[in-house]
Amino acid sequence: MTPSPPRASELIIRNAEWARRTANIDPGFIGRLESQNPKVLWIGCVDSRVPETTICDCTLGDILTHRNMANIVTPADDSAHAAIEFAVEGLQVQDIVVVGHSLCGGVTEAWRLSRESVVPTDTPVQRWLRPLIALSKELELDQVALEDRARAVQILTKENVKRQVLNVSNHKSVQDAWARGRTLQIHGWLFQMETALLVDVTGPFSDSPIGNL
Repeated sequence: MTPSPPRASELIIRNAEWARRTANIDPGFIGRLESQNPKVLWIGCVDSRVPETTICDCTLGDILTHRNMANIVTPADDSAHAAIEFAVEGLQVQDIVVVGHSLCGGVTEAWRLSRESVVPTDTPVQRWLRPLIALSKELELDQVALEDRARAVQILTKENVKRQVLNVSNHKSVQDAWARGRTLQIHGWLFQMETALLVDVTGPFSDSPIGNL
């Protein structure tokens, strides 16, 4: 029988056990948390099955992270843009990765909403997914039959990563870094739930943005 996920009260207990165990194994662990020097900014989805530190076999301080529903970077999202600015200008990261994943509920919902004759914007989720709904329509995926939903969602998931990589590349901090000759690469990846493997979608690039990826 699969154990149920922990409640908040259990997380506090688990944290105390983890802190003691980690300090015993690595006495210098706490001291290293006084500062951070990550080389990578990870822009991913809030999905609980895609924790970057776990799936990349990393530890605290290795990866700077920004996550939201369906790994979207929009011009109006100050949260994402502040994270990129801090990563590029403050921490001098060398890589930014946009990471989508298969079986994404946000992408699936965006595709479903794109098939509506009038797209609703009543809830925060519906409003947040507007760029992805628009992308689905742009790619004419809203015309795909319901029985082909899996294929449409798969395409939209991949194209969403490409679009967000393009959005990141147009960020002022990224453009300024490239203009100064900084080594800064942008990547687009997909995490496949079916294999637990990361797949490169766009290949790394470190130059001015292009119209399509």
